[in-house]
Amino acid sequence: MPGYLVKVRKKMDIYAQRRVRNVLSGNYGSVFKGRSMDFDDLREYSYGDDVKDIDWKATARSRSIMIRRYIAIRKHNILIVADSGKSMAALAPSGESKREIAAFCAGVISYVSQKHGDLVGMVYGNKTSNKRYAMKEDTPYIENFLKKYDQSVTVESSESDINSVLTYVSKSFRERMFLIIITDPSSAATLDRDLVRRLNARHEQMYILVEDSPLSNKLLLEEDAVDMNEDVRLPHYFRSNKKIAEAEEEFRTSINEKIQKGLRRFGIVSTFVDSTEHAIPRIFTMLEEQRRVRR
Repeated sequence: MPGYLVKVRKKMDIYAQRRVRNVLSGNYGSVFKGRSMDFDDLREYSYGDDVKDIDWKATARSRSIMIRRYIAIRKHNILIVADSGKSMAALAPSGESKREIAAFCAGVISYVSQKHGDLVGMVYGNKTSNKRYAMKEDTPYIENFLKKYDQSVTVESSESDINSVLTYVSKSFRERMFLIIITDPSSAATLDRDLVRRLNARHEQMYILVEDSPLSNKLLLEEDAVDMNEDVRLPHYFRSNKKIAEAEEEFRTSINEKIQKGLRRFGIVSTFVDSTEHAIPRIFTMLEEQRRVRR
């Protein structure tokens, strides 16, 4: 069976030639912008400088517009935070398991980070337990924790609790990092705003939300279906009802918009992924948006 990064590489090589060559190349060592820069000195503003770097206190003292200069650190710390609750064993719109899509998305982030010399680690967990892997750039090590995550999610797993996992991260890590949180919309809808705010004070956050299969999914209409969270059987006649399908779609759209709006208030970008096929372009769109976001 091919490794997780190999699967990503096969799709990335084709996609990169067509659309994201500029993201994978360039002089700077990371696709992630952020705070991993040490202050060096001040100098006068020159045309073309980023206005975000203006030091207003120094400007007031000197009566000249002064710019803060930094020394960039090329290696960033990338921590993938993944939901391993049993809801991730449910199916996505593509018919794939959400766990499979989540592992693929984690592989995309790991592959891109490695390409730019960044360090990658992982934390995954649910309501009862969390597992932590330190940040490294070793390919077999990354392959191992992606495999362990994939194997950890089953229908017998504990319930999802993304707030519990993020609380563990906030207490366990002091260094500044990029947090790539992978969960589903139902879990993201329960995010604790104060917890997100505390994490945002120290870290950069991005959210990848793996969507649930709709009740009316044509791929599943001939199959028996059970709600993973409620453990309730969903009969065929119920799932094929057009009015129910329309109401569900409206509800899902409303929830997704609410989640994105809530995250944007903190300057956090997010994306919704419904299959491994669409994962790469949506993740790269999110990364490009993260470059431009105003924090």
